Amino acid sequence: MSKAIPMWRSREAGGCAISIETQAYCNHNCPECPRVLDPTRSRWNEDGTPIKDQMPTTYVFELIDQAAEMGWRGPIHFSHYSEPLIDPRFTRFCRYAKKKGLVPELFTNGSLLTRQLIKDLDGLVPYIVISFASPGNERFWQSLFQKSKVRITKRFQVLIWNPRKTLLEASIARVIDKPCIGPLFSAFRINYDGQMSMCYADFNNEFNLLNAFEHPLEDLWFGPEHVQAVKEMSVPGARHNRKLCSECPEVYPNKGTYVDVINKPDIPPNSWLNRMGLFNRFKFRPQTLK
Repeated sequence: MSKAIPMWRSREAGGCAISIETQAYCNHNCPECPRVLDPTRSRWNEDGTPIKDQMPTTYVFELIDQAAEMGWRGPIHFSHYSEPLIDPRFTRFCRYAKKKGLVPELFTNGSLLTRQLIKDLDGLVPYIVISFASPGNERFWQSLFQKSKVRITKRFQVLIWNPRKTLLEASIARVIDKPCIGPLFSAFRINYDGQMSMCYADFNNEFNLLNAFEHPLEDLWFGPEHVQAVKEMSVPGARHNRKLCSECPEVYPNKGTYVDVINKPDIPPNSWLNRMGLFNRFKFRPQTLK
């Protein structure tokens, strides 16, 4: 075994994960999402339709194998700014990753969960995060899973290009002169086209990193391209040197700016429950959720 990627933080602390985006599409266009707000429209075709490309199955399995061979035993995600449950191969990839000693996790908007899918995921994916954009509180969603831990995001982070300009500008001002080493401590991201991203906002390979379809994961993470990028951004004031970074309100370890979610319904609408095959379970017994 060659060099190993360390687990810098525990999952309870939100630690690092390997992210292999198996497909590019999301069925929601949340107004605060960088995928929607990206001025380069990198996730959209010229005719304005969203890109729906998939990573070839053989590549996904190969990347899981490589991660395991590098010594990774931590979380693995199969998304970036896409909805992972759109991919019908999701549970297959989770089972394979788990077999290889990795820990599959799910970050979802919850809109595609069905009774059967919940049954398939329960226990296979030990940690599930459902977006604040999804109706329903944590107690509701946890009641559907017996083995998996469910968390509902109660706050959303102010990310790059957020439409609340005053809030965004204030958030950027808090971090603009601080170093940015967040990418090193959050995720090793491989996009649907094999391109490694430096961070959540790096849609267009700002740092000229390598592609996983052309180079092994070990070269992507430990190679000079990534090492130099990390060193560059670890210097206070480095954000000023790159337009993308100068517009970003994210920072580690001090974190960024968060906004509480308000007026969130405790139970999803009837149409959601009906599609999930759960409508009758809750229609006449809302007190079970109190």
